[in-house]
Amino acid sequence: MKNILSIKKVSLLSPILLVLLIAIPLYPKFPFQNVENTYVAIRIEDFLVAACLFVWGLYQFKNGFPVLKLKITKIFLIYWAAGLISVLSAIFISNIIDPKLALLHYVRRIEYMSLFFVAYDAMKKLKLREVAITISFTSLLIFLYAMGQKYYDFPVVSTMNEEFSKGQLLILDKWTRVSSTFAGHYDLAVWNTLVLSISPIFLVILKHKWERIVILLTMAINFYLLIMTASRVSFVAYLIGITLALLLLKKYLWLPLVLAISIAFGFSSAQLSVRLKTTIDPISSKIAGMESWQKIVFFTEQSKDKLFKKPAPTQTIEPIVSITPSQVALDDKTPSIQPEKTTPTPKEGRIIYKDAKGGAWPSPEEAKLAAERSSSIRFDVEWPRAISAFKRNPLVGSGYSFLGLATDNDYLRSLGEVGILGTLTFLLIHLHLILTSIKTYLSKNKKNSIVSAGLIAGLVSFLANAIFIDVFEASKVAFYFWMMMGILYYYSQTNEIHEKKV
Repeated sequence: MKNILSIKKVSLLSPILLVLLIAIPLYPKFPFQNVENTYVAIRIEDFLVAACLFVWGLYQFKNGFPVLKLKITKIFLIYWAAGLISVLSAIFISNIIDPKLALLHYVRRIEYMSLFFVAYDAMKKLKLREVAITISFTSLLIFLYAMGQKYYDFPVVSTMNEEFSKGQLLILDKWTRVSSTFAGHYDLAVWNTLVLSISPIFLVILKHKWERIVILLTMAINFYLLIMTASRVSFVAYLIGITLALLLLKKYLWLPLVLAISIAFGFSSAQLSVRLKTTIDPISSKIAGMESWQKIVFFTEQSKDKLFKKPAPTQTIEPIVSITPSQVALDDKTPSIQPEKTTPTPKEGRIIYKDAKGGAWPSPEEAKLAAERSSSIRFDVEWPRAISAFKRNPLVGSGYSFLGLATDNDYLRSLGEVGILGTLTFLLIHLHLILTSIKTYLSKNKKNSIVSAGLIAGLVSFLANAIFIDVFEASKVAFYFWMMMGILYYYSQTNEIHEKKV
């Protein structure tokens, strides 16, 4: 058994990490066991991660827990302790949250972040080339499935509302933004941004021509998917990440060309360009009063009739869910609106997840309303709610789960849930990652310096997304982020220069 596990050599962790890099983004979010009072469900990926952590735990136990010697481990432990204090305070002192739900949220955050250490140890027997090819292979499958969704009715599993999160198979309408194997287009966009921000380091490190061609194709298909999601937040985060990566890699001649192509394609997308223009124009971005809010959320009856026609009643197969444009607008987060029950045509017999039916929808006016609604949800509802939770207990916050599943700003969410204590320790993790990477970037080891540039670019782009999207709570992207940080951090320590071949 000892030889099979090869715990001392960490041989099992390397293939396990590659499996996780493929399986987590590709396997749709089918619930294995729903949890009462929340959209969060226990999924197959949780068992996969648990098995991975078990193997990693055996390795740590066999070798005297070397993870405790890492400086960053202590920061993680302090953050987890701050989160536990917040939960216990909210349960036993404030008595404002469901204990089971709060503990579930708390444990899931530890689960996401724990893959940082698994990835770090797995890299002791893994090469960056193998990681790069695995990401490219995964990107290709995600791209092909997204194309299947858009043109061949491949189903999507969404968590955009409570009904969908139960694992219903949905079919995208022509004008609905793709989400591929992710739970929503915003998750896919964040994942695309992370991969795009890190990929330039592979172009520089990998030497074989075919490998560089593979990476270029990977970047192209991820950028294409990013444009298809029409997520303005992630698009801006991508511009920040790719700019930072090219500057740190000293590819100054690449930068104008890459930015010119990116911006040109961004504004050539009808959906993305309207959303970007709406954001840039401060006048059109303003929402005035409750009357405007009601118009934006529910539209007018005339708009509904114009944009969406209900199918004529036919033979009943079984009730399905059909989503109107007001319920699935072009925002980055859909509010919890009860889906409308309709009867399908015998031809389909499936759930249709749609923005509109036919025509060149959305028009600039309709996209503008959707973009404004997205901003209004954040500024008028979610962010004030997080600030109120912070004011309730500024030091330790109101506890995990108090804010529900959506705040659309991870910094305000952190302040509301774990207060100043938890937020500062959480930010300290990222500060340590950046400072360590900068130190390595300035070192004499060229290879490690290049990898550090990727860590900084990927981290900054992810943190930029966190201003308007709950990226650290979205399981697929959170798992992937912490794995990539662990992979790159392995090369970003000046006290232990890793000389092995890429």
